[in-house]
Amino acid sequence: MDGPSGKQKGEQSVHTFNQVGTTEGKVYFGNVMKNNAKMAVMIRNIFHDPSVTKDHYIGLQMTGKLKNSTIERCPAVHQIICGEKPVDGVSFVAYAENGDMILGAPNGRIRIFAQDIDILAAGNGRDTGWINIESNATVNVNSPKVQATGTDSLTMSGERKLSLNSTGRTQVNTGGFKIVEGPDVSPITSPLGSGVNTLKQQLEGLKKLIESIG
Repeated sequence: MDGPSGKQKGEQSVHTFNQVGTTEGKVYFGNVMKNNAKMAVMIRNIFHDPSVTKDHYIGLQMTGKLKNSTIERCPAVHQIICGEKPVDGVSFVAYAENGDMILGAPNGRIRIFAQDIDILAAGNGRDTGWINIESNATVNVNSPKVQATGTDSLTMSGERKLSLNSTGRTQVNTGGFKIVEGPDVSPITSPLGSGVNTLKQQLEGLKKLIESIG
């Protein structure tokens, strides 16, 4: 029988065990899993399909590393349908009192669709409160209107290319505006640059150029 990974030590091999059910399904009381963790109650599907190799059960774990956890194993689709009569506009809640909440689909896609979607991070503003989006391919944002606001700063960077395209009007409102061109980072053609940048800016531009080539 399948179960949570990790061998649990110190579990008693002698335990109270009982079960009730049919050839289709059973309810176990005090069942001990392969990793020696005990389930207080477990509801299990008794398979008759030889193509299914994983267990199908819901267990309330009472010992081991995952003590007081609810473990669910579903070889096919795990489906929750709710919300016929929402309460205060809420139909489904998944809430983690402490620790992380993880959604993983290593061999598939995670899709979220709704009338409106909010992503909120309410940390302390220093080491928490971050929203990170990472991709090793492409990040696409498509909307009739896209607005990005940084109350302190806003940075856009393209290591090899940055394009700003508009068939209409492009407006820049700023207290100061500076353009750094290619010759300003080329000590070969102009050892001191064009005079537009400071020495520190020239060195930073040269460093960035070398990194992009490498």
